[in-house]
Amino acid sequence: MVKPVLRAVGLTKRHGNGCSRCYELTGPLFDRNVCPDCHSVVACHNISFELFPQEVLGIVGESGSGKSTVIQLLNFNLEADGGELYADIPNGNQSKLFGQNLEGKNLFSLNSFRKRQLRNFIIGVVHQHPHLGLRMNVSAGGNIAERLLMAEWRHVGRMRERSAELLKKTEVPIDRMDEPPRNFSGGMQQRVQIAKALSNEPMLLLLDEVTSGLDVSVQARVLDLIRNLQHDLKVTTIVVSHDLGVIRMLTSRTMVMKNGQIVESGLTDQILEDPQHPYTQLLVTSALS
Repeated sequence: MVKPVLRAVGLTKRHGNGCSRCYELTGPLFDRNVCPDCHSVVACHNISFELFPQEVLGIVGESGSGKSTVIQLLNFNLEADGGELYADIPNGNQSKLFGQNLEGKNLFSLNSFRKRQLRNFIIGVVHQHPHLGLRMNVSAGGNIAERLLMAEWRHVGRMRERSAELLKKTEVPIDRMDEPPRNFSGGMQQRVQIAKALSNEPMLLLLDEVTSGLDVSVQARVLDLIRNLQHDLKVTTIVVSHDLGVIRMLTSRTMVMKNGQIVESGLTDQILEDPQHPYTQLLVTSALS
């Protein structure tokens, strides 16, 4: 049997002091994620899924549904309030980086240094807003080199070669390699961010609303680029979006989130052609109108 690359069990994140009734008084059934008793926000609750090698999983939902919170938990940018996370990390990486076998180990239980290692070596992230993933006053090549340094690259010439290779792959003109991203268009900034995220050959790529805010024509070119990279590199990916068109184009399987919980999951085509949950039906109908 094929082992999942990633297995999440009961991921939960709450903002606020919390109370004993937060989880029973929020969610799709109540159409809210704010606890009426203590006013804490349940960003996500009891999120479980498996992700298999080379699979592209979509997470879709409206703003505030909790989909981006899941990405932040997977990237260790937020501390989970509950749940477990397991990964099938190649043995070579385990011995080289961690000095221990992480099979069966809840990654949330690791210390901050180990989590940072995981983020630097096996995870790549492309944020909705490029300024979250790029240093705007540092050259495009320098941004990629910075990521390579975090993954323990040390040879300057090889880092520059790798940066040029990635910029070419993401269709950023090489003659602009030494320009800072602040000089680039939004679409070009996203391309540099994608190049940076791919620099460490990640085991897992996280794409968080990567086309949001871009012009329609630019969106199409960025999506074509991502799809081509996925075909060529076959990197296991999670795509977060509120746009069903993006989900349809990029993903093979989809989870639908509302008010911090999963309301439906399955093959992307099946969900979009024959949605079962009323909220998913509303999303699909709205996209068609």
